[in-house]
Amino acid sequence: MATDTVDILNNDLTKLKAELISYGRIGVPRHIRKYVSIERPKSGPYSGEKVIGLEFGGRRVKLPISDGQERYVLEKDEDGLIIKEHNRIRARAKPLDLRYHAPGQLFISIENRCIYSCLFCTEGNISIPEERLLDFVRKALNSGNIKSVAITSGVYPSVEGHINGIERFVKMIKTSYPDIPLGVEPVIKSDEHISRLYSAGADEIKINVQTASKELFDVICGYMDYDKIFDFLQCAVDIFGRGKVMSNVIYGIGESDEDMVRTMERIADIGALPNPRAIRINPEIRKKFEKKGYRVGEIDPDRIIRIAQILREILQKRNLSTKDIKTMCFPCGCCDVIPFRDI
Repeated sequence: MATDTVDILNNDLTKLKAELISYGRIGVPRHIRKYVSIERPKSGPYSGEKVIGLEFGGRRVKLPISDGQERYVLEKDEDGLIIKEHNRIRARAKPLDLRYHAPGQLFISIENRCIYSCLFCTEGNISIPEERLLDFVRKALNSGNIKSVAITSGVYPSVEGHINGIERFVKMIKTSYPDIPLGVEPVIKSDEHISRLYSAGADEIKINVQTASKELFDVICGYMDYDKIFDFLQCAVDIFGRGKVMSNVIYGIGESDEDMVRTMERIADIGALPNPRAIRINPEIRKKFEKKGYRVGEIDPDRIIRIAQILREILQKRNLSTKDIKTMCFPCGCCDVIPFRDI
């Protein structure tokens, strides 16, 4: 009976996380904000917004905060922070430290500008000098609170320049901190790019297929041949090793569950881990999709959980696990329902 009670509680907490991801924001009264760490992203769908991170029952979530009346609200009583839904307490929460974007992990974009125009991305226009970024990295790693590093970057001024920048940054970090697990999230255009990043010291790599079908990719991204990305994933597994490679699959943009299953299985068959990502929407992104004839909005929380359950089964059958990943999205766990962690 006790086990059943724990299972019910865990299911409720996972459902709450999916609901919060789906809803996409949380009301935080101004007098509560001093109790949380507030991040201000400079790129991505939350660019320009204020974002907080919360942990409840082992689940983590990051959400933009709102001044208005919202379905979900963060409040505080004598025992700490609480998440309420229409005045009903759903969970007790603890604030996450977002000084470095991801709790316990330094997740940094070394270039916010990009030559591509994927519909789901809000491009930044801020360029930060490399030495300033390195100072930030050193301070973070010397604090003793960072367990891993993840490096991403917009593609600028070219793919080759993009790879050169990531490669150089990886080498500089690994020279001073050789034992820190380090992951990279580049746009790849050749097998050589993969081998260079591995030789520079990267331990894990994420090469994104982005969408669950070629048709969607060609409309939404279109920066290369869709099937070629799977070839690069195979090359990455050959170089980095099985279970050291990941790939984002964004959903909620017109694909079916069957599309998602087929694409996740195709990635996992290679020995890489699919990372399904529910699309994040802001007015700019919504407008770009609508111009292409696509309607995007909130994703049903049940679908978020269902896709995570399907992914867990896919990974189990292939002896892969999100728990083995040390960098980027799976250990952060704030934006998705994570198999083997949340469900």
